[in-house]
Amino acid sequence: MLDRRRKFLRFNFAVDVEFKASGDSFSGRTNNVSRDGISFILQSCSVDTGSPFQFQIQNPQRKATIKACGNIAWKKQMGDECHLGLLFKDINKIDKSDILDSAYDNWLKGIRKAQ
Repeated sequence: MLDRRRKFLRFNFAVDVEFKASGDSFSGRTNNVSRDGISFILQSCSVDTGSPFQFQIQNPQRKATIKACGNIAWKKQMGDECHLGLLFKDINKIDKSDILDSAYDNWLKGIRKAQ
């Protein structure tokens, strides 16, 4: 879960996402989340590392939409999928806490099932 390049633990977090980058709109799925960023899996993506990025997802704790933005930290093409890592730039603290709480709760459920 934590490798040498990472400052924070990453937790699996899979929800549908819609986002905008470089004037284009995309949809995909989140992959994982940490205190300072979130990763996505898309079918295609024509944006470059460093590009500003806006996204919205359904808040896992409330009936509301979370809107946030950041910069693309990395991009990898893996077969037919494009994987992106985003560093948060602007996200509401409560929304961020809700995302992290939900991801952590899912992680705990996985550990309990394995025991």
